[in-house]
Amino acid sequence: MTIGSLKFLGSAALAFFLLAGSAALAKKVTVAPGDRPISVEIPAAWKVTTIDRGVQARTADEEIYLWFESYKPAQFQTLLGEHNAYFKEQGVKVTGEGQSKEVDFPTYSLKVTEVPATYENKPTVLRYLSVVPKSDGQRLLLVSYWASPEGDKKYDAETNQIMNSLAASYDGK
Repeated sequence: MTIGSLKFLGSAALAFFLLAGSAALAKKVTVAPGDRPISVEIPAAWKVTTIDRGVQARTADEEIYLWFESYKPAQFQTLLGEHNAYFKEQGVKVTGEGQSKEVDFPTYSLKVTEVPATYENKPTVLRYLSVVPKSDGQRLLLVSYWASPEGDKKYDAETNQIMNSLAASYDGK
């Protein structure tokens, strides 16, 4: 290989990594304002909108919808009722009881509930994550996740990055 071809390969590799990096850039979004705001980092390609209790994020191809909603304990049943009505309106059918797991972290507790459901007579992914801070004064957070099975796999790395940014926000990092 000549020096010229090495320079070309080096330039091409640099351009590739710069372009790949710009596609992965994320925007920091505040979910719950306050003394210690709770935020998440959403990939730049995802569409983010403000909703009553927080934010909604979705992929450009609408394969994944995520809702981050701050609430007080007394609002929980109302919040779930709103989601149930929305999913019913969209044609999502819950086909069984949700299965929950709880995990304890130093600054919060997390309850993950997987709900068996179908959309257009095909399996769909419906998941709720309830975040309960251990310090007084912080609001609770419900993260609702709705995805096609294909979208769930396709965007797994991105959704993991989003959730890791949320965890870091609760951990104060």
